[in-house]
Amino acid sequence: MASMLAALSALCAAAALAPLPGRAPRAMASRGHSARAKTSGVHVRATRTALRSSTNPVPPEDKENRPPAIDPYQLPDATTEGGVATILEATFVQACMQLSTGYVDTLKYFIAAATSAYERGFTVPALQLELSQVTAQTAGRPLAPEEAELRTVWLSLVYLTLANVGHATSGNPEAVGASAPPEIRQKFQTFVYDVVNAKQGGFTLESLKLEDMLRRQGADAEALSPLEKAILGQSMRVVFLTLAVRDEAAEAANLPP
Repeated sequence: MASMLAALSALCAAAALAPLPGRAPRAMASRGHSARAKTSGVHVRATRTALRSSTNPVPPEDKENRPPAIDPYQLPDATTEGGVATILEATFVQACMQLSTGYVDTLKYFIAAATSAYERGFTVPALQLELSQVTAQTAGRPLAPEEAELRTVWLSLVYLTLANVGHATSGNPEAVGASAPPEIRQKFQTFVYDVVNAKQGGFTLESLKLEDMLRRQGADAEALSPLEKAILGQSMRVVFLTLAVRDEAAEAANLPP
């Protein structure tokens, strides 16, 4: 876990030096994706409402510490595994940079892309393969192994959360939901289950304490290092935001085009 938190810090620094996301990555054009290609239904619906969450309101645009956001219309088509992988690559690094300042806009785009992939039956290993072939480097360099591991953990958390709530998928629900790497499922499955239950029980991300979650699992919070607590805290945020993006996409289905 310490290596993943170090990866998060390194990515925040690297992303600050990377080109602004308003510029379409060359890799998108090389893979045949237009800079303004149409996106999948759930991705469009989620991104249109991703910034309207009552628990994560849009902060004023003129705040000096607000990092650059990603333009959803610059993202490629999310109906293919390759398109989703390109979105995941572009949004992951920027999401890390935003989290360092308390914003979650781009993390919601990452989650929306992962949700689209889940709905279409794409498995985590298939997306990992596509990610290994994406030539864009939003961080300005190849990701280190622990950074790629953190990205896989976030992707897997989305899948485990959606599987837990029985979210629809065109693939085999059991196979898609269980496609996260075994070691991640073993580490986070019960954690995700407890966080989802807490959210459905009325807890918010602000009111739910990590120590309470660990106590439910029979774990001793005092035995964890500050770094391990930080990783679990971020994981809890990913689960909560996955449920928020899912709800917002459902609401957006009734919006006019």
